[in-house]
Amino acid sequence: MRVLFTMNPAPGHLFAMVPLAWAMHLAGDQVLVAVPPALHQQVRRAGLTAAAVGGEASFLDLWPGDRALGGNEELDLDVFVAIAERTAPDVLALAAAWRPDLIVSEPVEYAGPLAATRLGVPWVLHHWGLPVPDEAHRAALAKVAGRLGALHDGLPVDPPAATVSTCPPSLGPAPGALPMRYVPFNAACTLPDWLLAPRTRPRVCVSMGTVPIPEGVDGLTVAVRGLADLDVEVIVSGAGVHGIGDLPANDRRIGWIPHRHLLPSCDLFVHHGGSGSSMAALTIGRPQLLMPQMCDQFSIAERLTAAGLARAVPFAARSAGAVRALVTDLLADPGPAERAARIRDEIAAMPSPAAVASELALVGSLTAARYVVPV
Repeated sequence: MRVLFTMNPAPGHLFAMVPLAWAMHLAGDQVLVAVPPALHQQVRRAGLTAAAVGGEASFLDLWPGDRALGGNEELDLDVFVAIAERTAPDVLALAAAWRPDLIVSEPVEYAGPLAATRLGVPWVLHHWGLPVPDEAHRAALAKVAGRLGALHDGLPVDPPAATVSTCPPSLGPAPGALPMRYVPFNAACTLPDWLLAPRTRPRVCVSMGTVPIPEGVDGLTVAVRGLADLDVEVIVSGAGVHGIGDLPANDRRIGWIPHRHLLPSCDLFVHHGGSGSSMAALTIGRPQLLMPQMCDQFSIAERLTAAGLARAVPFAARSAGAVRALVTDLLADPGPAERAARIRDEIAAMPSPAAVASELALVGSLTAARYVVPV
């Protein structure tokens, strides 16, 4: 079976879909990832094959100039529609030429479902982890309905033949979705010796994800300053790590260590509330301090704090003092870690990507004969 994955040019969107892509590859399927060249290096590092679509479309370059990148708690789909407007012609041409049996797309990637509808191919909706609440998603879609209608040229897009959800059962997965165990992936590294050495004090990881954020928005510096006076070892990673100047004595600046290797040695994860970072911490059973700054990060922070797994610093109240107080509380309170451990066990009991790949093979094989190439 030929499977075409379509996604936006952001590493976190790719990382969430790599386990299923590899499971399908190992099952013998041909897997191709259609994404703008801005993400091709990451696709290759993941051991997958990329196809260029959309020219130089990138997340930050297409972000509307009149929209604030930080502090906006509403889900804003304009940038994702703009990317689809760039990629849709290329995705349609690629699908018509390559003839996939199945297209797998993420929740805010709109070219893949359109190509699937035009060509009569089933498509699968692949959630990242913690889905955006339905009411927030519907409200955001209403604001871009005109542009999506123009992109689709009035053609109603087929509903997904299946939906894959990696959200743990107790945190509210998408109704009717195929559950799939979340497997953390964020590239590879050479494991440093210090990561295996015995620790003498608590270790806290600080990361604000893979998307570069303008100065004044990123919480990395605030978090580092908030931890400076505590008797903890601070590991600073992710985008922006080299732009925060001199670090306090208790900090270690690292290049790139995947969360699945780093977080097991940590007692707490301080981050931006991205879905990938949140899910990585949940799979390892670590409490979290969230500093949301854009898009769905605010709803993720609300969900995890409501479940007692995390605490959050409101965007408008960011300060070193707020970080210091909440980190101190989290390290002293065993409750969040105990609840996180229960979620970790929930995730471990979910079906593997290989099991879900087998389910999706039936979807593709039953409809492959109906492939229609438009005149």
